[in-house]
Amino acid sequence: MSKGVLCKFFAHGACLKGEHCEFAHDWKAPSNNICSFYQKGICTYGSRCRYEHVKVCRSSSDSPLPIELPYGGAVSTAVSTPPPALGHDDMLNDDNHTGHSNNAGPSSHVICSFSGVGDCPRGEDCPHIHGDLCPICDKRCLHPFRPQEREEHLKSCEKRRKHMEALRCSQEIECSVCLEAVLSKPTSAERKFGILSECDHSFCISCIRNWRSSSSTSGIHLNSAVRACPLCRRLSYFVIPSVVWYSSSEEKQEIVQSYKTKLRSIDCKHFDFGNGICPFGTSCFYRHAFHDGRLEEVVVRHVGGDDGDAVVAKDIRISDFLNLQIR
Repeated sequence: MSKGVLCKFFAHGACLKGEHCEFAHDWKAPSNNICSFYQKGICTYGSRCRYEHVKVCRSSSDSPLPIELPYGGAVSTAVSTPPPALGHDDMLNDDNHTGHSNNAGPSSHVICSFSGVGDCPRGEDCPHIHGDLCPICDKRCLHPFRPQEREEHLKSCEKRRKHMEALRCSQEIECSVCLEAVLSKPTSAERKFGILSECDHSFCISCIRNWRSSSSTSGIHLNSAVRACPLCRRLSYFVIPSVVWYSSSEEKQEIVQSYKTKLRSIDCKHFDFGNGICPFGTSCFYRHAFHDGRLEEVVVRHVGGDDGDAVVAKDIRISDFLNLQIR
């Protein structure tokens, strides 16, 4: 039913359905490129919109609504057939289909959608701006007159490139417990590393969590049995889940800080907006906020320990001094 209409994603070189697409992948097919938001008066892109801004004029309440087409002529809305749409040749020959005026500055002009994803059919004769070549993604998507947009794109591309490089280097990293490649696990939940804060041994997230969740045997301290690394026995108080493995201490710190930043945006379920008590206290990574948005004021008290060192005092309850036995 829609095979006669040009696929708008194919026109911009971004259709993922290929031959299974229900719209036409043929430049000779007419396109339905009218901006429906502009007809309602709520298009936020303005002159940067890649669709046609068709004007709807109301002459009277009883008369049909004539539609002014940007390439000339008018079609009444009383006709049941839709107005003629632009084909590929019309889009290339029409210099005003983007909606910007000639008096506007160069920064208000949009990049040619064809050159942004490939080659523009008009080449140097195209009336629209051809972006500069991005050295990372090899696409002409850098606007020559928008420095802030260029900087944001370069940062995004560089971050994506580093992530893909780290992901490639992490393919062969094996878990030190199950001896399987972590990124070759059957489910996506298992394809994560469990990074220990004070240790550089590699573990999958499921193995290290099972190790730390198991109860310690009688006579063995909790820290030396559960919180320590299974191999080197170094003490780590928390585990960081990650889809990539690090190759340097700087990359590890970046993963840890990114994990902590993400948790700080999540409300602590134990604190419960001031209605509960968090057992982790000042060591909790989650946000302690009240219903009105105020953050909890952290007051750290230090007391002298048995060995003479100062330690952080926890909340003291009267039940700690009572030896209650239930019979």
